[in-house]
Amino acid sequence: DLTGDLAYSGTAEEYVEAGTFLDRLTVRVGCPRTAVRVIPGNHDIHRKSICKASEWMLSEIAAKGATALDSFLEDEQDREVLYGRLRQYGKFSGAYNCPLDGAGGTAGEQKIPIAPGRTLTFIGLNSALSCGKNDEQGKLMLGAKQWVLPRTPGEELIVLCHHPLHWFQDSDDALKYVRSRARVFMSGHEHNPSFDVQPIEDG
Repeated sequence: DLTGDLAYSGTAEEYVEAGTFLDRLTVRVGCPRTAVRVIPGNHDIHRKSICKASEWMLSEIAAKGATALDSFLEDEQDREVLYGRLRQYGKFSGAYNCPLDGAGGTAGEQKIPIAPGRTLTFIGLNSALSCGKNDEQGKLMLGAKQWVLPRTPGEELIVLCHHPLHWFQDSDDALKYVRSRARVFMSGHEHNPSFDVQPIEDG
């Protein structure tokens, strides 16, 4: 599982290098190439694709939160502008069966049966959706299409997200779903490796 920033500035050449590295890595560890899971980070945005329209949209999301994000996601042309910054990443992630939703949803899902009636499900979140050139902690948005996680009997969720939850305006809502429905939450972005085990009430 790679929690984002596979590239530095989201160029096609950088993803060729990333693919070469992952091919070598999967051969060394003896797993199928498709066993790799990827999600986008802020460095997976193609910086030169941040046009004036997308800069305005991102500033509106930072200022108005879910109201602005939901409004842009309703319009096909607005979605194309938002996701245009992730075009090269989308081509790369598709090869690893981790497609971007394209309408404000997740960054891929994989179910792995582990026993009769028991499934391990990996869900990737696209925390780069509202990233620009200079992101502020607490100003990004995930959106309800991502943080409303499913609850299915016999299914354990592992949620992958590049940014820790405190980077999002909607972190309180996202945290409620993560704590009540996910077994594991993995993030990157901040370069200080750590882990936290939280006791959860029965049921």
